[in-house]
Amino acid sequence: MRILLIKPETVGIFSYTFLVEHEALEMEYLYTVFTERGHDAVIYDRRYDLTPLKKKLKKEKPAVVCITGYITQQELMKKYCRIIKKYDPDINIILGGSNVEINYKNYYDCCEADYLYHLSGLENMLKLIDHIDGRREAPELKDIPGICYKNEGKWTYNPKVVESPEDLPVPDRSYFYKNKHRFRYLCFKPLALIKNSYSCPGNCNFCFCTNRNSGRYSCRSVEKLVDEIASLDVPAIHITDDNFLTDRKYLQKFVDLLKERDIHKKYLIYGRADFIAHNEDLIKQLAEVGLALVMVGLEANNDEELDAYNKHVSLSENEECIRILSENDIYCAGLFIVHQKMTKADFKHLYEWISKRDIIPTVSIFTPMQGTAVYKEYEDKLITKDVTKQDLFHCLLRPEHMSVRAFTMEYYKLSLKLAWKNRKSSLYKDNQYFLSVLHILKVPFIKLRRLLIL
Repeated sequence: MRILLIKPETVGIFSYTFLVEHEALEMEYLYTVFTERGHDAVIYDRRYDLTPLKKKLKKEKPAVVCITGYITQQELMKKYCRIIKKYDPDINIILGGSNVEINYKNYYDCCEADYLYHLSGLENMLKLIDHIDGRREAPELKDIPGICYKNEGKWTYNPKVVESPEDLPVPDRSYFYKNKHRFRYLCFKPLALIKNSYSCPGNCNFCFCTNRNSGRYSCRSVEKLVDEIASLDVPAIHITDDNFLTDRKYLQKFVDLLKERDIHKKYLIYGRADFIAHNEDLIKQLAEVGLALVMVGLEANNDEELDAYNKHVSLSENEECIRILSENDIYCAGLFIVHQKMTKADFKHLYEWISKRDIIPTVSIFTPMQGTAVYKEYEDKLITKDVTKQDLFHCLLRPEHMSVRAFTMEYYKLSLKLAWKNRKSSLYKDNQYFLSVLHILKVPFIKLRRLLIL
Protein backbone atom coordinates (compact mmCIF):
# COMPACT_ATOMS: atom_id res chain seq x y z
CA MET A 1 0.00 0.00 0.00
CA ARG A 2 1.30 3.46 -0.94
CA ILE A 3 1.43 5.88 2.02
CA LEU A 4 2.27 9.59 1.77
CA LEU A 5 3.67 11.18 4.96
CA ILE A 6 3.12 14.95 5.02
CA LYS A 7 5.19 17.25 7.24
CA PRO A 8 3.54 20.70 6.88
CA GLU A 9 5.45 23.88 6.13
CA THR A 10 6.41 26.02 9.11
CA VAL A 11 3.76 28.52 10.21
CA GLY A 12 4.57 31.89 11.78
CA ILE A 13 7.77 33.75 12.55
CA PHE A 14 10.02 30.66 12.40
CA SER A 15 9.27 30.27 8.69
CA TYR A 16 11.53 33.29 8.16
CA THR A 17 14.65 31.73 9.65
CA PHE A 18 16.69 28.60 9.14
CA LEU A 19 18.85 29.12 12.23
CA VAL A 20 16.94 26.34 14.01
CA GLU A 21 15.74 23.46 11.81
CA HIS A 22 14.90 19.96 13.05
CA GLU A 23 14.65 16.69 11.17
CA ALA A 24 11.20 15.21 10.50
CA LEU A 25 11.70 12.51 13.13
CA GLU A 26 8.01 11.68 13.50
CA MET A 27 7.81 10.96 9.77
CA GLU A 28 11.01 8.91 9.85
CA TYR A 29 9.44 6.72 12.55
CA LEU A 30 6.31 6.21 10.45
CA TYR A 31 8.42 5.54 7.37
CA THR A 32 10.36 2.90 9.33
CA VAL A 33 7.42 0.90 10.68
CA PHE A 34 5.39 1.16 7.47
CA THR A 35 8.22 -0.03 5.20
CA GLU A 36 9.07 -2.85 7.61
CA ARG A 37 5.40 -3.88 7.30
CA GLY A 38 5.80 -4.10 3.53
CA HIS A 39 4.22 -0.76 2.59
CA ASP A 40 5.65 1.81 0.19
CA ALA A 41 6.02 5.04 2.20
CA VAL A 42 7.15 8.47 0.98
CA ILE A 43 8.12 11.48 3.14
CA TYR A 44 6.77 14.77 1.75
CA ASP A 45 8.45 17.51 3.81
CA ARG A 46 6.78 20.72 2.70
CA ARG A 47 9.30 22.85 4.56
CA TYR A 48 11.70 22.18 1.67
CA ASP A 49 9.75 20.36 -1.05
CA LEU A 50 7.92 23.05 -3.06
CA THR A 51 6.03 20.52 -5.18
CA PRO A 52 2.31 21.48 -5.11
CA LEU A 53 0.14 19.08 -3.12
CA LYS A 54 -2.05 18.07 -6.07
CA LYS A 55 1.01 17.36 -8.19
CA LYS A 56 2.49 15.24 -5.38
CA LEU A 57 -0.74 13.27 -5.09
CA LYS A 58 -0.80 12.69 -8.82
CA LYS A 59 2.80 11.46 -8.80
CA GLU A 60 2.65 9.21 -5.71
CA LYS A 61 -0.96 7.92 -6.02
CA PRO A 62 -1.26 7.17 -2.27
CA ALA A 63 -3.97 5.01 -0.75
CA VAL A 64 -3.30 6.63 2.64
CA VAL A 65 -2.05 10.07 3.64
CA CYS A 66 -0.71 10.72 7.16
CA ILE A 67 -0.43 14.35 8.27
CA THR A 68 1.22 15.59 11.46
CA GLY A 69 1.46 19.08 12.93
CA TYR A 70 1.51 21.41 15.91
CA ILE A 71 -1.36 23.54 17.18
CA THR A 72 -0.30 26.44 14.94
CA GLN A 73 -0.64 24.13 11.91
CA GLN A 74 -4.11 22.90 12.82
CA GLU A 75 -6.04 24.80 10.15
CA LEU A 76 -3.35 24.07 7.56
CA MET A 77 -3.78 20.34 8.20
CA LYS A 78 -7.53 20.69 7.66
CA LYS A 79 -6.87 22.57 4.43
CA TYR A 80 -4.72 19.69 3.19
CA CYS A 81 -7.59 17.31 3.95
CA ARG A 82 -10.00 19.32 1.81
CA ILE A 83 -7.56 19.40 -1.12
CA ILE A 84 -6.82 15.67 -0.86
CA LYS A 85 -10.47 14.58 -0.72
CA LYS A 86 -11.37 16.89 -3.60
CA TYR A 87 -8.57 15.31 -5.61
CA ASP A 88 -9.52 11.72 -4.71
CA PRO A 89 -12.32 10.91 -2.21
CA ASP A 90 -11.03 7.33 -1.83
CA ILE A 91 -7.74 8.35 -0.18
CA ASN A 92 -7.74 7.55 3.55
CA ILE A 93 -6.50 10.47 5.69
CA ILE A 94 -4.99 10.00 9.16
CA LEU A 95 -4.20 13.08 11.29
CA GLY A 96 -1.74 12.82 14.17
CA GLY A 97 0.89 14.69 16.15
CA SER A 98 1.04 16.44 19.50
CA ASN A 99 -2.00 18.67 18.93
CA VAL A 100 -4.21 15.82 17.76
CA GLU A 101 -3.07 13.81 20.78
CA ILE A 102 -4.20 16.50 23.24
CA ASN A 103 -6.86 18.44 21.32
CA TYR A 104 -8.37 15.77 19.07
CA LYS A 105 -11.85 17.32 19.36
CA ASN A 106 -10.54 20.38 17.48
CA TYR A 107 -10.60 18.18 14.36
CA TYR A 108 -14.17 16.94 14.70
CA ASP A 109 -15.24 19.67 12.27
CA CYS A 110 -12.86 18.27 9.63
CA CYS A 111 -15.30 16.05 7.76
CA GLU A 112 -12.64 15.18 5.17
CA ALA A 113 -10.36 13.43 7.70
CA ASP A 114 -11.02 9.71 8.19
CA TYR A 115 -9.05 8.97 11.37
CA LEU A 116 -7.49 10.88 14.27
CA TYR A 117 -4.57 9.19 16.00
CA HIS A 118 -4.22 10.58 19.53
CA LEU A 119 -1.27 8.54 20.84
CA SER A 120 2.53 8.96 20.73
CA GLY A 121 3.51 5.33 20.09
CA LEU A 122 3.41 3.31 16.89
CA GLU A 123 1.90 -0.06 17.82
CA ASN A 124 -1.71 1.04 17.41
CA MET A 125 -0.90 3.07 14.30
CA LEU A 126 0.19 -0.19 12.67
CA LYS A 127 -3.09 -1.80 13.73
CA LEU A 128 -4.98 1.04 12.05
CA ILE A 129 -2.92 0.71 8.86
CA ASP A 130 -3.53 -3.07 8.85
CA HIS A 131 -7.27 -2.40 9.14
CA ILE A 132 -7.23 0.06 6.24
CA ASP A 133 -5.18 -2.41 4.18
CA GLY A 134 -7.78 -5.10 4.84
CA ARG A 135 -5.32 -7.59 6.34
CA ARG A 136 -6.87 -10.75 7.74
CA GLU A 137 -5.32 -10.36 11.20
CA ALA A 138 -6.31 -6.68 11.52
CA PRO A 139 -8.55 -5.75 14.50
CA GLU A 140 -11.88 -3.96 14.15
CA LEU A 141 -11.79 -0.18 14.57
CA LYS A 142 -13.58 -0.42 17.91
CA ASP A 143 -10.72 -2.54 19.24
CA ILE A 144 -7.90 -0.13 18.33
CA PRO A 145 -6.99 2.15 21.28
CA GLY A 146 -6.18 5.82 20.81
CA ILE A 147 -8.05 6.55 17.58
CA CYS A 148 -11.12 8.51 16.55
CA TYR A 149 -13.08 7.32 13.51
CA LYS A 150 -16.37 7.95 11.78
CA ASN A 151 -19.41 5.83 12.58
CA GLU A 152 -22.54 6.74 10.62
CA GLY A 153 -21.12 10.19 9.96
CA LYS A 154 -20.25 10.93 13.60
CA TRP A 155 -16.88 10.76 15.32
CA THR A 156 -16.33 7.84 17.67
CA TYR A 157 -13.63 8.09 20.34
CA ASN A 158 -11.53 5.11 21.47
CA PRO A 159 -9.82 5.69 24.85
CA LYS A 160 -6.08 6.23 25.11
CA VAL A 161 -3.59 3.77 26.57
CA VAL A 162 -0.38 4.57 28.43
CA GLU A 163 2.62 3.77 26.23
CA SER A 164 6.36 3.32 26.60
CA PRO A 165 9.06 4.63 24.22
CA GLU A 166 10.92 1.40 24.93
CA ASP A 167 8.90 -0.03 22.03
CA LEU A 168 10.16 2.55 19.52
CA PRO A 169 12.33 1.15 16.71
CA VAL A 170 15.59 2.73 15.61
CA PRO A 171 14.31 5.05 12.88
CA ASP A 172 15.42 4.74 9.26
CA ARG A 173 17.22 8.06 8.76
CA SER A 174 17.71 7.86 4.99
CA TYR A 175 15.77 11.11 4.62
CA PHE A 176 17.86 12.75 7.33
CA TYR A 177 21.20 11.85 5.76
CA LYS A 178 20.08 13.11 2.35
CA ASN A 179 19.19 16.46 3.92
CA LYS A 180 21.43 16.69 6.98
CA HIS A 181 22.94 19.98 5.82
CA ARG A 182 19.57 21.58 6.65
CA PHE A 183 19.28 20.47 10.28
CA ARG A 184 20.85 22.59 12.99
CA TYR A 185 20.48 24.49 16.22
CA LEU A 186 22.51 27.65 15.59
CA CYS A 187 26.18 26.57 15.57
CA PHE A 188 25.36 22.90 16.24
CA LYS A 189 25.12 21.28 12.82
CA PRO A 190 24.33 18.82 11.40
CA LEU A 191 21.98 18.06 14.29
CA ALA A 192 20.01 14.84 14.81
CA LEU A 193 17.05 14.31 17.15
CA ILE A 194 16.52 11.42 19.54
CA LYS A 195 13.13 10.63 21.08
CA ASN A 196 13.81 9.15 24.50
CA SER A 197 10.67 9.71 26.60
CA TYR A 198 6.96 10.49 26.62
CA SER A 199 5.43 13.27 28.72
CA CYS A 200 7.27 14.99 31.59
CA PRO A 201 7.47 14.35 35.35
CA GLY A 202 6.93 18.07 36.02
CA ASN A 203 3.56 19.82 36.28
CA CYS A 204 4.14 23.42 35.18
CA ASN A 205 0.67 24.82 34.56
CA PHE A 206 1.56 26.55 31.28
CA CYS A 207 3.19 23.48 29.71
CA PHE A 208 1.56 21.41 26.97
CA CYS A 209 3.92 18.44 27.13
CA THR A 210 3.14 17.22 30.64
CA ASN A 211 -0.34 16.08 29.50
CA ARG A 212 0.95 13.81 26.74
CA ASN A 213 0.79 10.01 27.20
CA SER A 214 -2.19 10.56 29.52
CA GLY A 215 0.11 12.54 31.82
CA ARG A 216 2.33 9.51 32.50
CA TYR A 217 6.08 9.99 32.15
CA SER A 218 7.89 7.05 30.54
CA CYS A 219 11.52 6.75 29.47
CA ARG A 220 13.67 4.33 27.46
CA SER A 221 16.52 2.35 28.97
CA VAL A 222 19.93 4.01 29.00
CA GLU A 223 21.32 1.17 26.89
CA LYS A 224 18.86 1.81 24.05
CA LEU A 225 19.56 5.54 24.20
CA VAL A 226 23.32 5.07 23.97
CA ASP A 227 22.96 2.45 21.21
CA GLU A 228 21.06 4.94 19.09
CA ILE A 229 23.57 7.71 19.81
CA ALA A 230 26.41 5.40 18.73
CA SER A 231 24.62 4.63 15.46
CA LEU A 232 24.36 8.28 14.39
CA ASP A 233 26.91 9.76 12.00
CA VAL A 234 26.54 13.36 13.23
CA PRO A 235 28.55 15.58 15.61
CA ALA A 236 25.55 16.99 17.52
CA ILE A 237 22.41 15.42 19.00
CA HIS A 238 19.34 16.97 20.57
CA ILE A 239 17.76 14.57 23.07
CA THR A 240 14.18 15.82 22.86
CA ASP A 241 12.95 14.78 26.32
CA ASP A 242 10.94 17.63 27.81
CA ASN A 243 13.16 17.14 30.85
CA PHE A 244 16.19 14.91 30.43
CA LEU A 245 17.54 15.72 33.91
CA THR A 246 15.17 13.64 36.02
CA ASP A 247 16.98 10.64 37.51
CA ARG A 248 20.51 10.83 38.91
CA LYS A 249 21.16 7.08 38.60
CA TYR A 250 19.97 7.08 34.98
CA LEU A 251 22.25 10.00 34.12
CA GLN A 252 25.25 8.48 35.88
CA LYS A 253 24.81 5.31 33.85
CA PHE A 254 24.48 7.46 30.72
CA VAL A 255 27.84 9.10 31.49
CA ASP A 256 29.50 5.76 32.27
CA LEU A 257 28.28 4.13 29.03
CA LEU A 258 29.42 7.04 26.87
CA LYS A 259 32.88 6.81 28.44
CA GLU A 260 32.97 3.02 28.20
CA ARG A 261 32.08 3.10 24.50
CA ASP A 262 34.33 6.09 23.79
CA ILE A 263 31.53 8.11 22.16
CA HIS A 264 32.34 11.75 21.45
CA LYS A 265 29.47 14.03 20.43
CA LYS A 266 27.82 17.27 21.55
CA TYR A 267 24.45 17.07 23.30
CA LEU A 268 21.59 19.54 23.58
CA ILE A 269 18.91 18.85 26.19
CA TYR A 270 16.06 20.34 28.21
CA GLY A 271 16.51 20.37 31.97
CA ARG A 272 15.25 21.95 35.17
CA ALA A 273 17.17 24.54 37.14
CA ASP A 274 16.62 22.88 40.52
CA PHE A 275 18.16 19.59 39.36
CA ILE A 276 21.20 21.40 38.00
CA ALA A 277 21.52 23.46 41.19
CA HIS A 278 21.54 20.36 43.39
CA ASN A 279 23.70 18.07 41.21
CA GLU A 280 26.79 20.10 40.36
CA ASP A 281 29.09 17.08 40.36
CA LEU A 282 26.90 15.22 37.86
CA ILE A 283 26.61 18.25 35.57
CA LYS A 284 30.41 18.42 35.52
CA GLN A 285 30.55 14.76 34.42
CA LEU A 286 27.94 15.38 31.73
CA ALA A 287 30.00 18.29 30.43
CA GLU A 288 33.02 16.00 30.20
CA VAL A 289 31.15 13.58 27.91
CA GLY A 290 29.76 16.29 25.65
CA LEU A 291 26.83 18.15 27.22
CA ALA A 292 27.05 21.49 25.40
CA LEU A 293 23.71 23.27 25.84
CA VAL A 294 20.81 23.08 28.27
CA MET A 295 17.48 24.70 27.47
CA VAL A 296 16.28 25.52 30.95
CA GLY A 297 13.03 27.19 31.95
CA LEU A 298 14.18 30.04 34.17
CA GLU A 299 10.89 31.86 33.38
CA ALA A 300 11.20 34.87 35.72
CA ASN A 301 13.51 37.02 37.85
CA ASN A 302 11.51 36.77 41.11
CA ASP A 303 10.04 34.06 43.33
CA GLU A 304 6.47 35.35 43.13
CA GLU A 305 6.20 34.71 39.40
CA LEU A 306 7.96 31.36 39.68
CA ASP A 307 5.38 30.27 42.27
CA ALA A 308 2.53 31.43 40.02
CA TYR A 309 3.81 29.16 37.24
CA ASN A 310 3.82 26.20 39.66
CA LYS A 311 7.53 25.74 38.90
CA HIS A 312 8.58 24.53 42.39
CA VAL A 313 11.90 26.28 41.74
CA SER A 314 13.31 29.29 43.58
CA LEU A 315 15.19 32.26 42.20
CA SER A 316 18.26 31.20 44.19
CA GLU A 317 18.16 27.80 42.45
CA ASN A 318 17.96 29.57 39.10
CA GLU A 319 21.03 31.62 40.03
CA GLU A 320 22.93 28.51 41.09
CA CYS A 321 21.93 26.74 37.85
CA ILE A 322 23.34 29.61 35.76
CA ARG A 323 26.61 29.56 37.69
CA ILE A 324 27.10 25.80 37.37
CA LEU A 325 26.42 25.74 33.62
CA SER A 326 28.72 28.71 33.04
CA GLU A 327 31.60 27.25 35.04
CA ASN A 328 31.35 24.01 33.05
CA ASP A 329 31.28 25.80 29.67
CA ILE A 330 27.71 24.68 28.96
CA TYR A 331 25.45 27.15 27.17
CA CYS A 332 22.53 28.16 29.39
CA ALA A 333 19.74 28.67 26.86
CA GLY A 334 17.44 30.32 29.37
CA LEU A 335 13.71 30.37 28.61
CA PHE A 336 11.74 33.31 30.01
CA ILE A 337 8.09 34.38 30.03
CA VAL A 338 6.66 37.89 29.93
CA HIS A 339 3.07 38.22 31.11
CA GLN A 340 0.16 40.64 30.93
CA LYS A 341 0.60 42.08 34.43
CA MET A 342 4.00 43.52 33.59
CA THR A 343 4.70 47.24 33.45
CA LYS A 344 7.32 48.95 31.29
CA ALA A 345 9.54 49.03 34.37
CA ASP A 346 9.17 45.25 34.72
CA PHE A 347 10.41 44.77 31.15
CA LYS A 348 13.39 46.99 31.93
CA HIS A 349 14.21 45.11 35.14
CA LEU A 350 13.98 41.74 33.37
CA TYR A 351 16.42 42.93 30.70
CA GLU A 352 18.84 44.17 33.35
CA TRP A 353 18.65 40.89 35.28
CA ILE A 354 19.25 38.70 32.21
CA SER A 355 21.95 40.90 30.70
CA LYS A 356 24.11 40.65 33.85
CA ARG A 357 24.19 36.86 33.68
CA ASP A 358 25.76 34.23 31.42
CA ILE A 359 22.55 33.33 29.60
CA ILE A 360 21.55 33.00 25.95
CA PRO A 361 17.87 33.87 26.44
CA THR A 362 14.66 33.17 24.57
CA VAL A 363 11.69 35.20 25.75
CA SER A 364 8.11 34.07 25.14
CA ILE A 365 4.77 35.71 25.85
CA PHE A 366 2.60 33.93 28.42
CA THR A 367 0.26 31.82 26.31
CA PRO A 368 -2.59 29.80 27.83
CA MET A 369 -2.27 27.20 25.09
CA GLN A 370 -5.18 24.87 24.55
CA GLY A 371 -4.38 21.60 26.27
CA THR A 372 -2.48 23.15 29.20
CA ALA A 373 -3.68 23.31 32.80
CA VAL A 374 -4.28 27.08 32.65
CA TYR A 375 -6.27 27.16 29.41
CA LYS A 376 -9.73 26.87 31.03
CA GLU A 377 -8.87 29.66 33.46
CA TYR A 378 -8.13 32.09 30.64
CA GLU A 379 -10.29 30.76 27.79
CA ASP A 380 -12.97 33.45 28.13
CA LYS A 381 -10.34 36.21 28.38
CA LEU A 382 -8.54 35.46 25.12
CA ILE A 383 -8.34 38.33 22.64
CA THR A 384 -8.37 35.78 19.81
CA LYS A 385 -8.76 32.03 19.50
CA ASP A 386 -6.84 31.92 16.24
CA VAL A 387 -4.60 28.89 16.84
CA THR A 388 -1.88 30.27 14.57
CA LYS A 389 -1.34 32.89 17.28
CA GLN A 390 -0.61 30.21 19.92
CA ASP A 391 3.07 30.29 19.02
CA LEU A 392 4.32 32.01 22.21
CA PHE A 393 5.09 35.21 20.24
CA HIS A 394 1.63 36.84 20.22
CA CYS A 395 -0.24 38.69 22.96
CA LEU A 396 -3.42 36.68 23.58
CA LEU A 397 -4.52 38.32 26.83
CA ARG A 398 -5.24 42.01 27.32
CA PRO A 399 -2.38 43.65 29.24
CA GLU A 400 -3.27 45.38 32.51
CA HIS A 401 -0.93 48.39 32.26
CA MET A 402 -0.70 49.18 28.55
CA SER A 403 -2.32 48.52 25.21
CA VAL A 404 -1.81 45.29 23.28
CA ARG A 405 0.28 47.20 20.76
CA ALA A 406 2.46 48.78 23.45
CA PHE A 407 2.95 45.41 25.18
CA THR A 408 3.95 43.79 21.90
CA MET A 409 6.42 46.61 21.25
CA GLU A 410 7.95 46.16 24.72
CA TYR A 411 8.27 42.43 24.09
CA TYR A 412 10.03 42.80 20.76
CA LYS A 413 12.22 45.61 22.10
CA LEU A 414 13.31 43.34 24.96
CA SER A 415 14.00 40.43 22.59
CA LEU A 416 15.98 42.57 20.15
CA LYS A 417 18.06 44.18 22.91
CA LEU A 418 18.95 40.75 24.30
CA ALA A 419 19.79 39.42 20.82
CA TRP A 420 22.03 42.42 20.16
CA LYS A 421 23.80 42.01 23.48
CA ASN A 422 24.57 38.35 22.72
CA ARG A 423 25.38 38.82 19.03
CA LYS A 424 29.05 37.92 19.55
CA SER A 425 28.35 34.72 21.44
CA SER A 426 30.10 31.67 20.00
CA LEU A 427 26.64 30.08 19.75
CA TYR A 428 26.04 32.33 16.73
CA LYS A 429 29.52 32.02 15.22
CA ASP A 430 28.41 30.02 12.15
CA ASN A 431 25.42 32.16 11.30
CA GLN A 432 25.44 33.34 7.69
CA TYR A 433 23.59 36.61 8.00
CA PHE A 434 23.57 37.41 4.28
CA LEU A 435 21.94 34.07 3.50
CA SER A 436 19.50 34.66 6.36
CA VAL A 437 18.42 37.96 4.80
CA LEU A 438 17.96 36.26 1.43
CA HIS A 439 15.86 33.56 3.11
CA ILE A 440 13.66 36.18 4.78
CA LEU A 441 13.09 37.86 1.41
CA LYS A 442 12.36 34.52 -0.27
CA VAL A 443 9.71 33.30 2.19
CA PRO A 444 6.88 35.70 1.12
CA PHE A 445 7.30 34.59 -2.50
CA ILE A 446 7.12 30.92 -1.46
CA LYS A 447 3.96 31.64 0.56
CA LEU A 448 2.37 33.45 -2.37
CA ARG A 449 3.27 30.62 -4.74
CA ARG A 450 1.66 28.07 -2.43
CA LEU A 451 -1.42 30.23 -2.05
CA LEU A 452 -1.88 30.33 -5.83
CA ILE A 453 -0.68 26.79 -6.69
CA LEU A 454 -1.71 24.03 -4.27
